[in-house]
This record gives sequence, structure tokens and C-alpha cells, in this order.
Amino acid sequence: MLVLIGMDTLYGCASSSHEESTTETESTYEELNVDYTTNDDGTYTYKDNIYKYKIEVSGIEGESQVTLIILTNDEKTSFEDVSYSLKKAEASTGIPEFVVLGWY
Repeated sequence: MLVLIGMDTLYGCASSSHEESTTETESTYEELNVDYTTNDDGTYTYKDNIYKYKIEVSGIEGESQVTLIILTNDEKTSFEDVSYSLKKAEASTGIPEFVVLGWY
């Protein structure tokens, strides 16, 4: 999966099952080892950078539906924005636009 390019080691995995009628489906959340802090004012800090929002963005990657959980200062950040940025994988010395916390 291209979303994994350049990401650190995976940390933990939790799965949950949901029963719908007689059909059982499984959803797995993959959490990355991202050490961030939730601040008293509701913002988030990661590597001395402050982010206003923790949001989920969803889209299609390959043939699969993917939802990413990210920290960002732009609540209008889309799945396409994140996916494109990860695919181009350019090194940057500035403050990252977003931080990927995990996906399912």
C-alpha cells in the first residue's frame, strides 16, 4: 500500500467485529507509533508543532476503502491531499501539513 511509504514501524493493532443482520464484518485499525499529546485547549502537539484538528479522511487506495486518522491545522484536508503528499514523498524541513496517526 502506497500510504505506508516512508512511515515508521507499526505499533499495535486492534480489531473489532460488528454484526449486521446475519453477516459479520471485521474492521482493523492500524495505529502508527506517533507520540503526540492532547493539550488542555483541545489542540494536539507532535514534535513541538501544534495542530488544531484530529480528523478522519477517507478514500480509495488501489481497490480498498481506506480511512486515515490525521492531525492537521486545515480541517478541509482531504484524503487526496494526504495520499498525494505521501506518494510524492518529498523530504521537507518545514512543519508538516499533517501527521498520520493510523488507518483502517
